[in-house]
Amino acid sequence: MTKNSFSIIALSSLLMFSSCKDEADAPKPNEENELITKVHLHLVAENDSTKMVHAEWSDLTPDDEAGRSIDTLRLDTGMVYIGEIMLSDESKNPAINRTEEVANEKDEHLFIYRQDPLESTQKFTVERTDKDSKNLPVGLKFKLTTKSVSSQSRLQVILKHQPDIKDGSEAPGDADLDVWFPVKIR
Repeated sequence: MTKNSFSIIALSSLLMFSSCKDEADAPKPNEENELITKVHLHLVAENDSTKMVHAEWSDLTPDDEAGRSIDTLRLDTGMVYIGEIMLSDESKNPAINRTEEVANEKDEHLFIYRQDPLESTQKFTVERTDKDSKNLPVGLKFKLTTKSVSSQSRLQVILKHQPDIKDGSEAPGDADLDVWFPVKIR
C-alpha cells in the first residue's frame, strides 16, 4: 500500500465517522429572543405611597431609532423606592404581555440594573427583591435607593435569558432586552 493510498483511506474513514455522528451531539439552535417594544418602570416611595414615579421606554420600530421614545426617571434624593418592571410587545394586536411570560419562566430570566459606569460616584443602587424557585434573584420587583443629586445619570436595564444555565450571575445567557433610562435625582 502506498503512502497516498493510506492517506486516502484514513481521510475517507474520518469523513465517514464524522458524518455518522449521533444527532444528539449536534448543537441545538438558540431559542429566539422575544420582542419587547415597551418597558414601563413603576416606582412608589417606600414611606409615602402618594409619591409615584413612572418612566417608559418604547420602540415600535426596533430597526429605526426614529420611532423610539424614552422617559426620564425623576427621583428625589435620599429616598427608597419600591419598583416593578412591566414589559410588552405592542407590535402585535392585541399586545403581548411579556411580563407574564418572564414571571412564568422566572427560573430562566434575570434582570440586571446598573448605574451608568462612567459616573464617578454612585448616585443610586438597585436591589432585586423577588426570587425564582431556586432562590435566585429575578428582578421583576426591585428596590431603588437614591444617594445623591444628579442631573445626568442613567439606569441600564438588561433582561438576560438563561435557560438551563441560570446561576444568579449576570454572565450566562443572551440579552432579551438592553435599554437605558435617563435619571435625574433632585
